[in-house]
Amino acid sequence: MEQLQRDRERQAAQRAGGRRAAPSGARTRTSVNLVAARAVAAGLVGATGAIHVYLYRDGFSAVPTIGRLFLANFVVGVVLGLALLVRGRAAWSLLGAGFCLATLAGFLTSVHWGLFGYRETLSGAWQERAAVVEIAGATACAVVAGWELRVRPRRSLI
Repeated sequence: MEQLQRDRERQAAQRAGGRRAAPSGARTRTSVNLVAARAVAAGLVGATGAIHVYLYRDGFSAVPTIGRLFLANFVVGVVLGLALLVRGRAAWSLLGAGFCLATLAGFLTSVHWGLFGYRETLSGAWQERAAVVEIAGATACAVVAGWELRVRPRRSLI
């Protein structure tokens, strides 16, 4: 199947002006880099969930609604991280970016206005670490989604 695709690309490139298609080594290098970037994005999404399960066990389990939301954050982070690794589609990367941004938005809402009767502080070791991981995760997922769409434009999003 891949050989057929390469032959079609080569023929299309020759028809477009006699230029040759990129060598297969360049395509392999792009694929390896994309897989590595996807692994980094998946790791950051999973780390977002891992931070929240740590905080749940560190005392947030006693906060009525927030504790359960921290557990849900962990479950969603693990599932999305695995989906990013296994599926490798742009939609999963976009969902990962949305997850990281929504987690950060929930934290900032809790800082500024309170959330479910609980008000968080902006400064602190875990608050800063979580924010950095969430911003990095959203950025990495967005980059991977863009890369996926650029490399495989006709592929299904899901």
